Amino acid sequence: MIDSMSDDVPPALAVFAGHRSVRFFRPEPLAAGDLDWIVEAGRRAPTDAQGHMYALLRITDTALRDHLATLCANQQHIREAAEFFVVCLDVYRLERLVALRGGEWGMRQRIALLYGATDATMVAQNMVVAAEALGYGTCYIGAVQNSTGLIAAALKLPEGVLPLYGLCIGVIDPVHYPPTVKPRLPRELCFFENSYPADFTDDQLESGYAAMSPKRDWYESLGLYFAKGGTMEKREPIMAHAWQQQGLEPD
Repeated sequence: MIDSMSDDVPPALAVFAGHRSVRFFRPEPLAAGDLDWIVEAGRRAPTDAQGHMYALLRITDTALRDHLATLCANQQHIREAAEFFVVCLDVYRLERLVALRGGEWGMRQRIALLYGATDATMVAQNMVVAAEALGYGTCYIGAVQNSTGLIAAALKLPEGVLPLYGLCIGVIDPVHYPPTVKPRLPRELCFFENSYPADFTDDQLESGYAAMSPKRDWYESLGLYFAKGGTMEKREPIMAHAWQQQGLEPD
């Protein structure tokens, strides 16, 4: 059993072996026709119950993109990438479709959040794989969740549509390429057979730290994001407000 993709990876899987987030882009557009291929790859993603509970907003207005970059921790690659999308869950369109045939809307907020986020993420990831297969760089922008309500308002999103994250796609700047391919958590800590482990031993957890800390202690990242006072705790009230604003707050 392999634990990581190596040089002998099958050619069809090479795009996965080389994945890395790219944050330095050349000021060039995508080649003619490539954006259509990337979008079509997204459209072919699985969708639960044929609901297509997603919407992607391509941001081509320079001033708007600059404003969104400012709201997203002032990340310059949002401004510089050839393409920038805001990835949203969307049950507004689905509710309208049900009403058009005389149906009464029955989907509640918790299921809308779960399935909408899942649908949108599968679309975005298909686009990432397609873009990287064509030789472009990609980067997800989680900092959309730092200002979710403000971004929803800036994009004039109706109730039922919620921004989840951004997606940059662009021509990689060779001066900064290749960025480091980051390690991954050992397979035995996240892929299981038939049942979840009763618990993890300290040695097993330390093996995760060892694998994820080739240059610096992984806890520097985990603590920054997931410990008390970290990024995820700070995003909780922002997202809760956005759920309410967009009509998706669970009862």
